[in-house]
Amino acid sequence: MQVIEGQVAQMLHEEHVAVLELLNRLTAVLNRHGPGMPPDMQDPAIGRLLSQFAGAIETEIKTHFEFEEMTLFPLLDANGEGEMRAMYIEDHRAIVPLGEKAAAMARASSTTGFDAQTWAAFHPVAAEFADRLTRHAEAEEAALVPLLGELLDPEEDRQHAEAYEAMR
Repeated sequence: MQVIEGQVAQMLHEEHVAVLELLNRLTAVLNRHGPGMPPDMQDPAIGRLLSQFAGAIETEIKTHFEFEEMTLFPLLDANGEGEMRAMYIEDHRAIVPLGEKAAAMARASSTTGFDAQTWAAFHPVAAEFADRLTRHAEAEEAALVPLLGELLDPEEDRQHAEAYEAMR
């Protein structure tokens, strides 16, 4: 089990755990309902999941990425970790548009439900988004989260944690 050092690292870790849990639930639905088998939108669990999914994309994930790009990634550059920063930025640039598209489709389904055509369009977008964001969160858990304990002294950590909390 990984030891989390610092408030910022703990905040990011908690968000990674939450998003991975959400993506696991989404992936289970996608796996149960292939591209040609829309789920029953009368099932309240499906509606809640899609609402949580869209909400996470529209708020938490974008804020998480923005904080990293504005605050943490410059620290990576300043400490010789430019390749790591570049990889994370590339991930963000691919994940955000997929997420926006998937969120819009999920929101539209909340009022009309999915028919065969709209589910067939949503399924691969949501699956690719879930796959990319899962790999990204796991990569950050393996490299970025542990590195923050080395990059931030306690006062910087406190200041960045307060700034991040204000963004959320």
